[in-house]
Amino acid sequence: MMYFLYSLPSQWRRELRFEATRQIRLLESEANEQIRTRDSYLNNSEGSPSPWHLPILAMTVDVIQATYEECLKCGMDGYVSKPFDEEQLYQAVAEFVASKPMVD
Repeated sequence: MMYFLYSLPSQWRRELRFEATRQIRLLESEANEQIRTRDSYLNNSEGSPSPWHLPILAMTVDVIQATYEECLKCGMDGYVSKPFDEEQLYQAVAEFVASKPMVD
């Protein structure tokens, strides 16, 4: 199994980070729709879950509830407030890895 980590530049304004996340989710949605269409055409995996999903975890010093809600609203999967220790980051990332079934 392969995992990717995509880090948005910290000097980007938060609006750009939100928009980048929205664009990633749009591309995922389009790719998943093509896969579902193909699978439906081939009579495979009818109703199968979306195979493509890049976990996106926000890491920010902003601890305002509205920021957390905006992160989730734009498509991010989680949120870690800085400063954080190694264990907090590990636990946040582990949620993504543990929640996905292993695929060969």
